[in-house]
Amino acid sequence: MKRKELFGITDTIETIVRDKNGNIKSRRIINNSLWDRILRKLGLKHNSMTNDGFAQNAAWILKDIDADHSTYVNCDWISIGTGTTAADPADHQLETPKGIRQAGTGTRITTTVTNDTAQLVATFSQAIDETLTGTDNITEIGMFWHVSNDHAMLLRQVYSPADVCNWDQGDSLQVTVKVQCKQGA
Repeated sequence: MKRKELFGITDTIETIVRDKNGNIKSRRIINNSLWDRILRKLGLKHNSMTNDGFAQNAAWILKDIDADHSTYVNCDWISIGTGTTAADPADHQLETPKGIRQAGTGTRITTTVTNDTAQLVATFSQAIDETLTGTDNITEIGMFWHVSNDHAMLLRQVYSPADVCNWDQGDSLQVTVKVQCKQGA
């Protein structure tokens, strides 16, 4: 019997909306429900990693491709948006970005084995980005290689219901993206 062992990269995104006093208005974990996992296993939904993201991961493994990480730099940027079109592996940008990409704080955490998960946390608020005004229904999140719009993204996730953020009232949105490397089943 031939045994097939697969390598996998999965992502989970957590969002927390807080009011101006720091009270949590909503909290959700995206892309981690039993239903999401079943749809991915059946091939009816992809895991939000883009084709560019897969190419970047492959390049990181080989020093001959990008030894100094000048082409495939670290993915330290998170962006939010209001787009609702389903994520596609061919995506390069968010559908409807809101505000300025934020540099996240990256750490490695343990999900299954020591340090198997990259975690990036960024916060969005009017105090950080004055272009965030009014009320937005945030429904998409992307993880990017660079602050500028000409750099492709590692992953894009679209979700519902929206995180409703009233920026003028002092709301903030904390986004945590976790990308885990693991053996397949």
